[in-house]
Amino acid sequence: MKRILIFLCTFLILQEVNAMALFSPGKTCVFSAVKVTLLMNGEPVKHAKVTRQWEWNKRAMDSAQTDEHGVVQFPAKFESSISRLLPVELVVGQQLSVEINGSEIEFWTNSKREPEENAEYGGKPFVAVCELSNEDTLIKDYGSLMVTKCQLED
Repeated sequence: MKRILIFLCTFLILQEVNAMALFSPGKTCVFSAVKVTLLMNGEPVKHAKVTRQWEWNKRAMDSAQTDEHGVVQFPAKFESSISRLLPVELVVGQQLSVEINGSEIEFWTNSKREPEENAEYGGKPFVAVCELSNEDTLIKDYGSLMVTKCQLED
């Protein structure tokens, strides 16, 4: 009787996981699309290397350069994992930094807690202006602690 009960429970759990996999195959937005304007003392940071890093199941990164106006853009980044089908908390470490004159300046750090795109700013697009000469600001408004030199554009 005990074996039958274990078999039935296992069967039901697997059926639920299979159904979830059909409709939501563990796809998670690990970093939303980003468009930031980088300034240093009010002047655009031109042609600088910006690095975007995230860590969910493994550490990953990509990079891009600012244009002549100090603007850099990254597309949304998605990853899939079977762990999304399990009842575990989602935490994606995120960071943006720029290299200026051989020094790296972190200007945005966050822990993303929701799998949807644009969850970093409560559903708003990640479009910001970042004054690198400013002190870091701690923001608690979007479900996790964010440390940033950026202001979200309206």
